[in-house]
This record gives sequence, structure tokens and C-alpha cells, in this order.
Amino acid sequence: MDSTTATPISQEELEELREAFAKIDIDNNGFISKHELNELFKAANLPLPGYKIREIIQELTKTSDQLTFDEFAKIVHGLKSTEVAKTFRKAINKKEGICNVAGTSEQTGTQHSYSDDTIVSWVNDMLTQAGKPTISSFKDGSISSSMPVLDLIDAIQPGSIRYDLLKTEDLTEEEKLNNAKYAISMARKIGARVYALPEDLVEVKPKMVMTVFACLMARGMKRA
Repeated sequence: MDSTTATPISQEELEELREAFAKIDIDNNGFISKHELNELFKAANLPLPGYKIREIIQELTKTSDQLTFDEFAKIVHGLKSTEVAKTFRKAINKKEGICNVAGTSEQTGTQHSYSDDTIVSWVNDMLTQAGKPTISSFKDGSISSSMPVLDLIDAIQPGSIRYDLLKTEDLTEEEKLNNAKYAISMARKIGARVYALPEDLVEVKPKMVMTVFACLMARGMKRA
């Protein structure tokens, strides 16, 4: 085998990279901007000269000022097992616990940072107003059915969810997955740029669950 051939990205690393991408994508639009990438390199305090970092960013964004998830995954995977990668990942992890939701001010484009508790509070306010059950946290067991996500989508855009298509009680694993697929699909349909997987909801992965609710919050606040 050619030693220069890049090793494939494992499923475990792919999930890790999706979580990292979610932390960096501060406006939840499914892209990382050149500015966001530059700020991350600065935060990482990488053991590279400034010109080298600028060259990397220029190379990464030579066809666009934005990086897709696939492009992001490729570069971080390429740094794997190096001291640069370790420092880079530490900078990503510092973003944990804070999600930046953009679009709250369409005229100024101002971006605001919200803690997990603030996002949960907003979600629960919306669910309460819609007469739906609330959640205790991003680890709430009810999320495995995807009903809190579906209820929130319907609260943001009333009448969008076909509840007659859903199984809501005594769900099998297959039924949970079907609900989750529907939830992710409908979230995207109303304009929330989620990149979590249905399995993230079924397995109640807190970090990815947070990104789903954060993206819906961003969408809901734009509609307010």
C-alpha cells in the first residue's frame, strides 16, 4: 500500500468532527467562514509561523470564503496525530458549552452567544406556549422519541408536523429512528441548517442534541 495514501476517516472520528464543526459554525449556516477559521487558528495558538497559517487558510478557502463540513473534516483529519492537531482540537473544545446563534438582528447581522441553559429555557418557553411537554436538559430521555424536537418545530411553524404519521408511545427502536428522521427532515424544511444525524436524537447525544435545538432557536428567533 502506498504510504502516502490518506487513511480513511473512521465513523468515530467523523462523529467527533461533526461535533467540532458544530462548535465552530457560530451562525449555524452549515459553513465555516474564513473569519471563523482564522479566529480558531488564533485561539489554538498553533506552533506555526503566522505566514504559514495564512497560507493554510488561503489554500483552504481559495475557491470560496466558506468551508463545508467535508472540507473541514479533510483538513482536520490531515492534521491527525500531529502536535498541531492536538492544539487545534483543544481550541475547538474550548467552545464547548456555548452556542452562538446568529440572525437575531437581521439588520445588523449581530451574533449572540447563548449558554446551554439559555437555549433550554427558550425551547421550554416555546413548548409551554404551544401546550407541549418541556425538557430538563439536552440529556432528557424524552428526546430519544424526537417528540420535543417535533413539538418545537410545530411551535415555530404551526401545522408543519403531521402528528398522524408519528408513533408517540411505547416506541420500538425502529419507530424512534423513523421519528428522528422525520424531525431532522422537517427541521431542515423550515430552514434550520442542522447537520446532526437521526441517530444523535435516538441515542440522546447531548452535544449534537444541543446543535439541533440551537439551530431551531436561531430559526425561531428570525421568525419572531
